[in-house]
Formats: sequence, structure tokens, C-alpha cells
Amino acid sequence: KIKVKAMAEDRPTTTANVSPIDAVDEARKLWLSAEFTSDLKTVERLYRGALSSSKSRARTNTSTNNIGKNESDHPNDKDDDDDDSDDNGNRVKKKPRLHSNLKKSEYKKASEKLALLMCQSGRAKKAKDRLSKLGFKCRLSRSVLDYDEEQYDDADDNDADGNESNKKNKIKKRKPGTTSNADDDADADKNGNKDGSSCPCYILDNYLNQHEIQHLRSVFQSLSANYWVHHNYNIEPPSPYFSYILPLSESSASNKYGFIGKLIHNIYKNKHINSKFPRLKDATQVEMWAHNRPHASGHQLHFDSDDEGRGGVRNPIISTILYITAGCGGPSLVTNQKLTDPHLASKGWLSFPKNERLIAFDGRYLHGVIPGKGVKSGRRVTLMFAFWPEIRIRHGDEPGSARPFPSQKYRNKNHSSRSSEKAVEEWAQKLVLNAPEISQSPSSPDADKTADNNQNSSSSSSSYTETNPIEIDRVYESLGGKCWSKSNGLPEYDAVFQGF
Repeated sequence: KIKVKAMAEDRPTTTANVSPIDAVDEARKLWLSAEFTSDLKTVERLYRGALSSSKSRARTNTSTNNIGKNESDHPNDKDDDDDDSDDNGNRVKKKPRLHSNLKKSEYKKASEKLALLMCQSGRAKKAKDRLSKLGFKCRLSRSVLDYDEEQYDDADDNDADGNESNKKNKIKKRKPGTTSNADDDADADKNGNKDGSSCPCYILDNYLNQHEIQHLRSVFQSLSANYWVHHNYNIEPPSPYFSYILPLSESSASNKYGFIGKLIHNIYKNKHINSKFPRLKDATQVEMWAHNRPHASGHQLHFDSDDEGRGGVRNPIISTILYITAGCGGPSLVTNQKLTDPHLASKGWLSFPKNERLIAFDGRYLHGVIPGKGVKSGRRVTLMFAFWPEIRIRHGDEPGSARPFPSQKYRNKNHSSRSSEKAVEEWAQKLVLNAPEISQSPSSPDADKTADNNQNSSSSSSSYTETNPIEIDRVYESLGGKCWSKSNGLPEYDAVFQGF
């Protein structure tokens, strides 16, 4: 077992003996809830101790109070490769599962987390040997994993309540409809990006007014909110994917879907988004889902697809992200890589979490969420809409992909007394009801504050500004830090280190 001794600057803990697997679990829990930079130092010591504990015990037969001293980051260090002898006396290497009483999968996962911590703290070159031994051929670039925090701070020019801060926003902004360097590509197809040379995403800041953002926060911000509890939402291990379908014709032609229907309709009819993505006019249905993540949690690069790609990959026309909170979590990354491309992405675009920000992107392109680096408090809360020409609604009693949005069925309070239906009614009612009904309700503790904010808030249809995403010229690098060019080919998915 590993003897973990807390340092003075760390969180108050007691000296305790923990097994390698317990150390790995404790490291990840602390990482996801880290409040101080010293917490990340403890996380690293826990990972290093778990990965080297057996060797330290076998070689020195001493206590490992100073976790991590037995595992060097030097490229010539062989600490990750323990040796043994076969029946003929020949030196052979032990398998990873024997290194530290961890199973092979556990060892690999812990080593990957340690590599991510190194890559996000300016030590990507020191992680080269570790990643190579794990079987990786290349990794996300330094510009992606170890992103510039100044750009993060520039994006976050509102505080958690949406109030203007004193930070100067250095990100280029312009009025919607003016030309950017990402527009008017000569080879663009109907959705504006045939060869991947133009930007496949579009950002509108200040898209929501204060009343609208507060209304969404009342549904999604708290992890104890009914929406998350009802769906048994979890990050690690991840809960099964669940989403809901709203028909555009009904959401726009009537008040059936109230607040959420109006929000979707405004995106669907936005002339600037339609100008960027002309195929949006062909959409007939919208898929809705949401996430609520701690700062250090990311989402692996993926293609949005109907039912997560079961039965073949089908992409939406566009996907959109509404940032409900700011100041926490890593940036969204959209690349110029499509499923049929024979090479990895050559360009990428970052969008950092910012209050009231909307990003829309071509649904054919690879994208994900980069784990947040360093330490930040709060949760990264986002609401997504995918616009489809058509998508099959899948009925079921449990949460799942493409369920019908519970509107009229659950708006009738006398429909059923079963607790599950009452729970669904709570979050669905909040989204369907018009926002003024929620804000002025005497049952809402923030009703007066929200009503006051609403008097001075502007309409989301006229107050937004267009913002350039941050362009990344190098999405992938070799483990040694060189640009991974098209000539390097397309490695297997599991050979590309993403850090999550």
C-alpha cells in the first residue's frame, strides 16, 4: 500500500495507507473537485505513487512517504519498464498489470491521466516517453491541451451572474453580417465548407438576455436540479446518453413548447446563422440535450450522429451550444475533419465558455470539449440543439436517445400520480412555460431579482455580437511536438492521445 502524507499547503487530510487503485480513485476525485493549485500537486503524487508503488517496495523495501520520487520524467528513465527473468535466465519485461498491483486497463488509465496533467502544465515533452509506451502515435497539440489562459480570460468578460467585469476583451468582435476571414470560401458547398479551409463554426455573444439566461440556469445550473436527478446524470463513469426531440413546425407555429420552443425558433430563423449555414432551412426537427461538468472534465472528440451512430453515422445539419455558465471548464474544439477524411484535422477553432454565448457549427465535423486546465470553481453547464432534416423519435420508459419531448402529456398535472412522471413534469414544465410566468411566480426565490433584471434586459434577437473563434493551425502533434501533417496518415483512433 501507498503511504500518503499531506503537505502543509494541501487540503487538510490525515496520513493514511491506501492501495494503488484507491490512490488512483482518490486522485481523480480530488482533481475534479480541486480548489487550490496544491491540490493538483497532490493529484500528481497520488498517480505517481500508484504507478510506482510495487517497484519501490520490491527494490527498496522501504516506506513511500514521498510519493513520486521513484518515478522520473527523464526520457532515459526506465521506471515504467520493470524487468524479470524467464526460465532460461533471459531478461524479460513485466506486463503493466504487474507494475503496481493495478490491472492493465487501470494502469493505462492512470498513466494517461498523469500524462494529461503534464501536457497541461508545460511538460508535454516529458510525457513523450510515457505516451509512447502506452501505444500512442500522436497527441492533441500544445495549443489545444495547454491552451492559452489569457484567451480564456478574454472570453470570460462576465461574472457568474452575467455582469460585466473589468477585463478587456481582446477577442475580435463585429456586427453580425459583416465579412470575416472565414467567410466566402470559393470552394464552399451549401453549408459553407467543402474542403475544410473555411471556418465551420459561428459564434454570437450576448445571444441571451439576463432574463433568459437566469431562466435556463433555474433548470440546468444546479447539479441537484430535477433535470439531472431524474436522468441519473453522472460524469465519471458517464451516464447513458439521453436527448429529446422537438418538431420545428410545432415549436414555431404554436405555443405548445413555450419558452424552449421560442428559443429554438429564434435560432432556426436567425438570418446570420442561416447565411452561414444555408441548409438550416431544410431542418424539420431539433434534438436537445445538456451537460453539467466540473472544470477538469472533457468530452472526447466525436461526430454528432443519430442515436450515437448505431446503424450508421448520420450527421445533423448544424449543432449549437449555449453556454449557461462561464469561468469554468475547457474550451469547445471544432475541427475541419470529417468522417470520410483520410487524414487528421489540419485546423481547429476554440470557443471558450462565456455567459450567453451561442456557437453553431456544421454537424459533419469532428469536435469535443477540452478538459479544463489548472483550477477553477463552478460547473461548465451547456445546452445543445442539433437541427435535423429528419430524425426518428424513439419511445421508451427510460431516458435514452431521441425521446419525444414531454410537453402536453406532462403539462396535465392530473395525468398520473407516478413519481417518475411527476419528476419529468418538473423540469419539462419549467422549459415549456413562458419565462415571465417563472420569473414572476411567488414560489421562485429569485422572482423579484429576475423581474428587475428583465426590465433592463434587451431582446436576444437584437443585442448579440459576432465573435471570431480562436483558430488553431496545429490540432495534432507527434509525441515529440512536431506538427502531424497529412503525409503522416490517419492513425487508429486509440493511437491519438486526447487526454480523456
